[in-house]
Amino acid sequence: MMLVALGLAGACASPTPTIQLVVEGPIGDPDALAQGIDDLTIAVAHAGSDADLVSLSVPPERSIDLGGVPFADDLVVHLTGRTGGNDVAYGRSCTFAFASDGTVGDPRVFFARNVRFASLGVTAFARRGGAAVTYHDGSGVLVGGIGPDGSPVRAIERFDPRTGDSTNFATLDARTGAVAALLGLGATERIAVIGGEVTGAGAKFVELVEADSNRGSAIERVDDVDGALARDGLTATALTDGRIVVIGGAAPGSAPAGTVAQITTDAGQVEIRTLRATLANPRTGHTATRLGDAVGAPLLVAGGLDPGGQPIAVAELFRPLSSDFADPVRFAPTLVVPRSGHQARLMPDGSVLIIGGIDAAGAPVRTLERFTLDGGFVAVGELPATAGVIGAAATILPDGRILLLGGSIPPSTEPVATAFIARLDVIDGSVDVVATDRLAIPRLAPQATVLCDGTIMVSGGTLASDIIERYNPPALDRR
Repeated sequence: MMLVALGLAGACASPTPTIQLVVEGPIGDPDALAQGIDDLTIAVAHAGSDADLVSLSVPPERSIDLGGVPFADDLVVHLTGRTGGNDVAYGRSCTFAFASDGTVGDPRVFFARNVRFASLGVTAFARRGGAAVTYHDGSGVLVGGIGPDGSPVRAIERFDPRTGDSTNFATLDARTGAVAALLGLGATERIAVIGGEVTGAGAKFVELVEADSNRGSAIERVDDVDGALARDGLTATALTDGRIVVIGGAAPGSAPAGTVAQITTDAGQVEIRTLRATLANPRTGHTATRLGDAVGAPLLVAGGLDPGGQPIAVAELFRPLSSDFADPVRFAPTLVVPRSGHQARLMPDGSVLIIGGIDAAGAPVRTLERFTLDGGFVAVGELPATAGVIGAAATILPDGRILLLGGSIPPSTEPVATAFIARLDVIDGSVDVVATDRLAIPRLAPQATVLCDGTIMVSGGTLASDIIERYNPPALDRR
């Protein structure tokens, strides 16, 4: 760990509160360490602003006193390291408060080489699958998954970039195949763990996880009386109004369902309700992607398997405001390559990128497809030969590009350590895929999510308790 003593003195009369900045780096990972730095630039800004409030460039390894920092509750610290005039390392704090009454949220910066996976000094439970969720406080929460012995991982873990601590703070009921989404808005949101299987039957309950470091942690269990969510292979998608829409899936031993349900919360009361809308093509193992952040943004339902176990070509569009699907006669775009077990991620222009999966013959699908409402599905590129096709993690970076990491290449089930960046070419609509730094260890079905400082936490995907890694994206759009 690299520590830099830094005093940020406020612009007010004496006595002046002082912010103590902690700068940490990778543990036992020389390739990611910010070594050989010629000079450092430290800047303080409002979160999201391109303009610095104050900044100073100094030689490395010295104490810095940076005056003139205004009082505010949305400040961030940027730390940039240069070698030979080039930016080679970067770190940004999560937001913190600096108040005139002496209230100081001391910031912490993870400072590492650009575009590197850095090993942290903390380990996580061995798990494959499950989900990583970015909580409203900017921490990363890990839920679900399967352990080395094939049993469900019940421990919920939380990594807090504001402190650097990893904690095991609560325990779920034992079940496999559950999915997770955020229920509610802002500081009242909770992580809803939905669906899955318990001893051969669908899980007829939802667990709501409170993981706020300030309010403490808790789990509330809500019974799913009608069994609307008691399925594997379903999707759970958070809407802009705080609701969750649950689509499709299959109860153990049953054919895929066309059921659509929603979970809502009002004044702490949670309701699970089956909607009248049904899929024209019942499916499991599909994706449901919200097309943007506008109120009422529709969900694109793509891929998955039909009752005969075959990939479904035609997509469907769920409309939250009317709680129905678009007319399947008028809206029936088809995938270039029907597939299941794929990923779908929203691109900066509002299109959806379809990644990986397997086709009807069980072969890996390397064709990347891009969906737009006007043009349907179009092939826009190929995954490299060494990229994971099944069980890879796909995470949207702060600059809108997509980080693809880990996974396996069927028919092999061996995990890979490769990672790639997918970028949309706004000129011709193609998608470029380029290699980035490799993972420290191969991972199959890992969890990855963006933390409040813009770094990506990577965990799991292994059959042994192992290190958490942290990917350090470029500074672009990490303001």
